[in-house]
Amino acid sequence: MSHQGLSSVSRRALLGGAAIATTATAAGLLLAPQFRHRHPRLQPDGTYRKLRLGWAGAEHCPVFAAAQQKGFFAHYNLDIEVVSSSANGHETLDAMQNKAFDYAVASALIWIQYLNNAMPARLVLGVQPGNFRLLVRRSSGITRLDQLMGRTVAIPDRNAADKLFFAVMMRRKGLDAMNRITWQDMPFEQISEAAQAQKIEAVAAHDPYAWQLLHDHPDLFTELVGSNTGHYAERTSLVMGVSDAALAEDPAAATALVLALMDAAHWADTHRDEAATLIADDTPALSSDSARAMLHSEPLIRPVTGSAFRDQIAQYCDELQLIGLMPDLEDSAALAHNFTRNVLHA
Repeated sequence: MSHQGLSSVSRRALLGGAAIATTATAAGLLLAPQFRHRHPRLQPDGTYRKLRLGWAGAEHCPVFAAAQQKGFFAHYNLDIEVVSSSANGHETLDAMQNKAFDYAVASALIWIQYLNNAMPARLVLGVQPGNFRLLVRRSSGITRLDQLMGRTVAIPDRNAADKLFFAVMMRRKGLDAMNRITWQDMPFEQISEAAQAQKIEAVAAHDPYAWQLLHDHPDLFTELVGSNTGHYAERTSLVMGVSDAALAEDPAAATALVLALMDAAHWADTHRDEAATLIADDTPALSSDSARAMLHSEPLIRPVTGSAFRDQIAQYCDELQLIGLMPDLEDSAALAHNFTRNVLHA
């Protein structure tokens, strides 16, 4: 990795998932001078729409659960059929490219790779932060990231974003995790047994899977690092994108869907106990008490759009360059401008 790639991260401070200002100006009132240049925020048109939304693991997500079960989709006249399974973000976006649906939610780290390979879609909303956890086997004696070099780390899904997130974190500390760690694909059900047999030193996963490992096996695993604290907690991770064809044909549909998910995100953030009950119903491995503890351990749920969203996508482009998954000479700001669309402004 070149020094130029390394310096690209320092160019842009990590931005928090800035809350979206929703203050409306009453008809006839003058806007304050500093706001006169801004576009008015688009409002839903009230049209009934039935949309298909690809979202791997949607049933585990408090934002989706709130949108579906607390009526936020219905409030915007949306009838949402979610295409959700154990499939990962790669498989979700592959299905979108095959026109199985026009709207999809996946990790930003995965989305950007597809968009950089000319997938005809635009990112319109940062739905919520990530919940990645790097768990180490207690008996391994590992207390620092550099001690993982040359070791074996299990990943329940080779195509999930967990490995990429921690590879970026370690690269910023000068560690080449992509090449110096043995990443072992392993079914989730086999991980605790492999750790007990000392075949692995650590596991990179996301909630609810990481939470389940940590709390079902407290004597076996401890959390070394994760995305739930510090500046990582302030960044969006799950991102919604829309196909270019759908944006051209019915841009108001994307506006309604973004508004519904934003409302659901704000509700889920301020009603975590109730949101935990919603996801526990669809996650047999989690009790309601465990789901509540998990959600209270996770970052603020802040939906992100507009310039703040674009800046965060540029940061992700920088980071994919850092770990060698995007050409180092590409202009991250220009890429982010091309990859995103603000569907809340005319």
